[in-house]
Amino acid sequence: MNLLKKIIQLPLEEKILFLEAVFFLFFSKVFLFLPFKFCIRQLDSIESLPQKGDPILLKKVQLAVARANKLAFWQNICLVKSFAARFMLQRRQIGSVMHLGLQFKNNKELVAHAWLVANEIYVTPKGRTRYKEIFSF
Repeated sequence: MNLLKKIIQLPLEEKILFLEAVFFLFFSKVFLFLPFKFCIRQLDSIESLPQKGDPILLKKVQLAVARANKLAFWQNICLVKSFAARFMLQRRQIGSVMHLGLQFKNNKELVAHAWLVANEIYVTPKGRTRYKEIFSF
């Protein structure tokens, strides 16, 4: 409930970003039930989105996705958060690159991770561990 009180006290612009992030987190969660190849075709390429994006706006989107993820009653993995942030930036004609990476954990288990970068800012975090990038779009 403390988080909810903080959200109510946010400025109007940040409240709108928060609600948009909640919507796109849920939308991305459902959207990713479709075949992945179809999902990535629905995203605009970075060449078609020429705007680099204001670093302050990118940080606000980053914060909105993080806040919405804390309040969401469903579990969101990194891929869902990256897609949600990508949709939010795409609406604003801001180009971004989503990266997919892999890492071996304890030399046995393969762990996958997704992160989003726009204008050299990690909109969704890469994490502390080193992932071998296998795909970006």
